[in-house]
Amino acid sequence: MNSRLTPAEDFPKDLKVLHDIEIQVLRSRVQRQLDHEYAYEFETNPETEFRLAELSEDIDRRDAQAAALRVLAQHLMVQQ
Repeated sequence: MNSRLTPAEDFPKDLKVLHDIEIQVLRSRVQRQLDHEYAYEFETNPETEFRLAELSEDIDRRDAQAAALRVLAQHLMVQQ
């Protein structure tokens, strides 16, 4: 497996079905591709930028859900 995910390679259609660690690995590979494009092509591919933005949004959504669940769990523990 390449450490980068090029725009020509397949990208999951639904990120929600992936586990957190899979999302983190995918984001890392896309970030490496973006770094490669800056370093060697002096510009970025729009597909790479789109993928990185989509992954960042998904990670933010997951973080917000986890925070909401922690607050709910704390609230339920206080009520007991």
